Amino acid sequence: MSSRGPGSGFTLLEMLVVLALFALAAGIVAPQAGRWLEAAQARGWRADLRARLEAQPIRAFLAGQAISLDAQQLRAELPGAPQGLRLALKRPLRYSASGAAEGGELELIEGGRRERWLIRPVSGEVQELLR
Repeated sequence: MSSRGPGSGFTLLEMLVVLALFALAAGIVAPQAGRWLEAAQARGWRADLRARLEAQPIRAFLAGQAISLDAQQLRAELPGAPQGLRLALKRPLRYSASGAAEGGELELIEGGRRERWLIRPVSGEVQELLR
């Protein structure tokens, strides 16, 4: 049996065991981190779209002119959104020069998932409808 003095280090076996434990922990954590990142990105572009929509009445009022937005224009304002995202409107969203929203419904389609948002008349407030 060897006694370790103050200058002795770790054996190769001890170092390999520690490296194996780190690799095991990384293998468990990495997939979860990837899913968490995707979910955070989805929340980010949705929050950005909602904020842009709710700011439209103010933009129309400050510009002193009416604003009309179709699905293609809305999609162009979302550079961080996924490539497969499709936006659908029954009719363009319109905001008067006085800042009042005409109201409407926006459908977000991503893969097999669909969401519907209601844009309230007058206020332009966005409300997510139940799926």
